[in-house]
Amino acid sequence: MRFELRVALRYLFSKKKQNAINIVSGVCATGICVASLALVCILSVYNGFQSVVGDLYSSFDPDLRIQPKEGKTYPDTLTQIAEIRKIQGIQTQAPVLSDGAVLMNGEKQTSATLCGVDENYYKIIKKDIVYAGEFNVGNDEVPYMTLGVALAAQLNASIHFVQPVTLYAPIHDAKLSISNPEGAFNQMQLFVSGLYSVNQQETDSKFAFIPINVAREMYGYGPHDISYIDIKIEEGADIEAIQKQIKEILSSVDGYAFDVLDKETLHADFYRMLQVEKWVTFLILFFVLMIAIVNIIGSLSMLIIEKKNDIQTLKHLGATDSTIRRIFLLEGWMVTAIGCIAGVILGLLLCGLQSWFGIIKLSEGSDFVIEHYPVAVQFWDIVIIIISVLSIGLITAWFPTKYAE
Repeated sequence: MRFELRVALRYLFSKKKQNAINIVSGVCATGICVASLALVCILSVYNGFQSVVGDLYSSFDPDLRIQPKEGKTYPDTLTQIAEIRKIQGIQTQAPVLSDGAVLMNGEKQTSATLCGVDENYYKIIKKDIVYAGEFNVGNDEVPYMTLGVALAAQLNASIHFVQPVTLYAPIHDAKLSISNPEGAFNQMQLFVSGLYSVNQQETDSKFAFIPINVAREMYGYGPHDISYIDIKIEEGADIEAIQKQIKEILSSVDGYAFDVLDKETLHADFYRMLQVEKWVTFLILFFVLMIAIVNIIGSLSMLIIEKKNDIQTLKHLGATDSTIRRIFLLEGWMVTAIGCIAGVILGLLLCGLQSWFGIIKLSEGSDFVIEHYPVAVQFWDIVIIIISVLSIGLITAWFPTKYAE
């Protein structure tokens, strides 16, 4: 193989009689370089956006969530729930009762997801999500409401205790009567104590928070009913191991089946969509790359014709047909390798510059939380790009070598 490599390198870098061979090889290597660069940059931008959105979700989401597979609620008095509290590594548990509701302020009204929470919930969320006022739902005697900033804007609600927001909650198991539709709803007026913002329209316009016991009374649930339990894990603790422990404990509950969700599975559809878009883009660019690689066939075919005399000389010196084929196979593959490696290096360099200096900005007037395109290079993305490009280059170079005899 060392002999074949030396001859292939000599052919690759020597001056050809036909200048067209050099041009085709150069165009091929340049095309592979540009396509590889584009693959590195675009996949890294997808990773960057996924990371940014993940950070936005993490401001609001727990490390783990225990929710029933069927039904809306379950009692938090289960003995297994008490066992979970004793697991080492769990910092905080916060029960939540969640259901739909209608909010009204003057002539403005909108639907929202109402979450009944207690003081432990404050330890789950990040403090920097408070946009105005304070994240405080008061207590059972003096309840307040905390709204998302977009939800408050829809209602034109104020945090200065000027006008309360009217809450309409459907009573659990109540039958709707045409003659008295209001009988199926409980209503209450609450002042807004604060606004939160995670810089994401869907979340900021969706949730309203009140005391959990007030929510139970509004919906007509029992004194211990909850929708799910949000869990915060101590820093440095093994989340997967704790998740496995919780699942084992909950498997012994009679009459209930539970899901124990982490941050990614809470938004599995979103992350799945992002991954699909990422790899569809990869395939599109990869087809463009294949067009560039196919030029290797023309370049090698022309080189084989030019080197016919050399081939005969090598045969007289004892070289076999397979040895000669390997020479030209290696040359074609090296053109691919040079273009691929150059493209990957340039792509990594551009990603580094974008990460450090934010050279390429998002469009002006964008409401997104960042000013420039985020990038996050992942090791396995680079490995997949290199292996894919080199494999296709090797297969493509093999076709014309059949005639190098």
